[in-house]
Amino acid sequence: MMRPSQSGAKPFGKDSSGAFKPITVHRTFQTIIERIVDAIDAEGLVQGDRLPNEKDMAEMLQVSRPTLRQALRVLENSGVLLIRPGQAGGIFVASEMIPAEVLGQKIALEADHVAELITARRMIEPIVYHMAAENASDRELDQIADTIVLMQKHIDQPNIVLQADGMFHRRIAHATGNQVLRRTMNGIYRELNPLRGALSQTEDRAQHMIEVHTRQLQAIRQKDHCLIDRFLEETFVDLEIEFNVTFPFGVRYAPRQERG
Repeated sequence: MMRPSQSGAKPFGKDSSGAFKPITVHRTFQTIIERIVDAIDAEGLVQGDRLPNEKDMAEMLQVSRPTLRQALRVLENSGVLLIRPGQAGGIFVASEMIPAEVLGQKIALEADHVAELITARRMIEPIVYHMAAENASDRELDQIADTIVLMQKHIDQPNIVLQADGMFHRRIAHATGNQVLRRTMNGIYRELNPLRGALSQTEDRAQHMIEVHTRQLQAIRQKDHCLIDRFLEETFVDLEIEFNVTFPFGVRYAPRQERG
């Protein structure tokens, strides 16, 4: 049975011996899991002991909250953590005995899901961009451009840049005029959010993102499908490299042949 932390237990918080040191590279859910497990061992935590809340833990590790939630979900499903919702809840150690084999299986399942998600995006998003180029109204194109302006305005605020980036992609999906594609891509973008948060969030990266999106939008405005294909590669490459997902083929635009 889960016991509450005793008053005599060593407090665990922001000043606890650097157990949650910032993650400076590869801010993926796997790295976060390793850091949390190491912290449980280093602090000698036992069943029922409380960990820092999500907000504090994300700040200490210097990772995005969506990516942290991805790691916490795997740890909870593996029986390492217990997460209680609500004001009186929190993140607790479910067992100080780390089930390495089960945890490894859950990590592998999550990694497989990540690969499938990135693959699905690679296959479907080009269709979305090409359809948007053919179907978008001037108003929809201007609304897409507004998200780039928002990114530029808040270039030194990574969270807002990520939110504006999500808006950019969702508005392109909306501009296809196809509600099935829009719902499909919105679901993919929603699940991609923790993965995008795993990438380095610097002003240089934000500026690169702004430049890439500007080129992509210009190609969409011009209905230049060859350029769209070329510039889409700049969108895909970061996540594919970070999570080591490769493809033997891709989706390219080809005009439909008229039937004779």
